[in-house]
Amino acid sequence: MPNIEDLLRQNSSVRFAAIIGPDGKMIKGGMRSETKSLEPASKAEQLYLQWTTMHRSGRDWNKYLGRRRYILDKRELVHVYTFNLDDENILLVSTDPVGTSDIGDSILELLAETPTNRAKTRK
Repeated sequence: MPNIEDLLRQNSSVRFAAIIGPDGKMIKGGMRSETKSLEPASKAEQLYLQWTTMHRSGRDWNKYLGRRRYILDKRELVHVYTFNLDDENILLVSTDPVGTSDIGDSILELLAETPTNRAKTRK
């Protein structure tokens, strides 16, 4: 599993980073300390479940197109990235609405450096 603190330190535009389970519940992570959430706390779990469902919906295409690396949803107030961690969990990251950048790819690099992913890569 990725180190959430590393993700928050990696780029100052990252507002939120969390590991979300298949049931839409946050396993670990959260909002950058000086950042205010845009959605009400009462809606957070519903939002996480929607992102998890959306991210998993493309699995049928993996055999033709390859495994999805990440999804970027550019909203007016925030950009939301979702990444596969394993068959069950996703990494959900939101950033300030910055211009096109390499944030997604830099997060993929950080994920590749986690011990679990390094072991998978060597196989």
